[in-house]
Amino acid sequence: MSPVARSGGQALAGLALAALCGAAPAADGAALFAQHCAACHQADGSGTVGLAPALKGEHWARLGAQRDYLPAVLLKGMAGSIKVNGQTFVGSMPAFAGTLDDASLAAVATHLAVLQGETQRAPYAAADFAAARSAAGDPSKTRQLRRQVLGE
Repeated sequence: MSPVARSGGQALAGLALAALCGAAPAADGAALFAQHCAACHQADGSGTVGLAPALKGEHWARLGAQRDYLPAVLLKGMAGSIKVNGQTFVGSMPAFAGTLDDASLAAVATHLAVLQGETQRAPYAAADFAAARSAAGDPSKTRQLRRQVLGE
């Protein structure tokens, strides 16, 4: 058997084993972001004037350092007035706790770190979201967390 045929057979065997074991492919954070977030926040995270704030900029240095911030926003949503890059946004970010599983949310959060230029930040894991999912919270508490982290 040729090396190419052997490696192709090994790949198929690996896929079959993963299917039998119930292993799912890793979630694609960029694709999930495009599907669930980019309509408001744009594909590059630059936001939409008057609708959705930028997901990158100076404020993200502090927000990104608070490891539980993104899980809170993605799971619990956020509502009320926030200020980003000098612009006030009043609206509601939907909660994705009922839409995406923990692994998918971790992939989205890790993609956000990439959009923000964070190359040294540890990737989010499903466990980060499982812990946040079980914690109490709601959109107004998420906004309070944001204000606390930013010192507003």
